[in-house]
Amino acid sequence: MTELIHKASCMCGEIELEARGKPNYAEYCHCKTCQQSSGSSFMVWVVFDKDKVKITKGSLKLYASSSRLKRGFCATCGSNMSIHSEKCFDIPIGALEDPDKIEITQHIWVKRALKHVYLDDGLPKYDEGAPN
Repeated sequence: MTELIHKASCMCGEIELEARGKPNYAEYCHCKTCQQSSGSSFMVWVVFDKDKVKITKGSLKLYASSSRLKRGFCATCGSNMSIHSEKCFDIPIGALEDPDKIEITQHIWVKRALKHVYLDDGLPKYDEGAPN
């Protein structure tokens, strides 16, 4: 059986990532930091164990957005490319070559969801982070 490979890249193509296997989960994040860093109402993250992801081209510029998280982006085009925690490497779904292969499983930080966002998709919702 062939291992599933998820490829991702930034808008300008300077950075390319590769994640192997099935993601742990994927989620809509409505936190203020995701809103600010994306300029949007939320971000959708696909979460992998750190050892399942490698940078195959270029290098990420990192920003410590909290004491526990670093965000990776392309220094050339500014594309959001990752969130790094102690155990995980999260990739934004929009950076993936084939985002429709991913099933989104939950919403987090819904207490920060903007009022124009309707959370009626039947997915689990967590006021803050999920218990995963």
